[in-house]
Amino acid sequence: MKITDTLLKQIYAHARQTYPRECFGFLVGAFDDGGWVRRVHPGTNLDTGRNDRFEMNPVEFVKADRLAEEAGLEIVGFYHSHPDWPAIPSQTDLLSEVEGSFYMIVSIHHGNPAHTGLWRIAAGAPRRFAPLPLEIVDERELTDD
Repeated sequence: MKITDTLLKQIYAHARQTYPRECFGFLVGAFDDGGWVRRVHPGTNLDTGRNDRFEMNPVEFVKADRLAEEAGLEIVGFYHSHPDWPAIPSQTDLLSEVEGSFYMIVSIHHGNPAHTGLWRIAAGAPRRFAPLPLEIVDERELTDD
């Protein structure tokens, strides 16, 4: 999947802002050519009980989906942070997976982004996430028309 440095920095800023709680947001773009992100929409984590979980706001999902559609794009995935934990999917992440979507996880340690992983459900059984390459591209490669 492709993303610009500017968009990745927006995700990192969101993760810093919500630390030590998990942040959550939407990756908007297209699935063609291995997937690419043209916009990110920060979401609100409705899980206020723990720092190591997130719960998507369904109203924000509908709004992000509508805005994506108006721009000729779609929600291609989701991002969230793992405060003081590796950027690998948890069992909880596996349970909340939306089939076909990309999952970007930012490991944030002591308030600073440390590592970013990209994942998608692997084909076959057992159900598990498989790592994917994340390509940071020049702004001009993903400009809005």
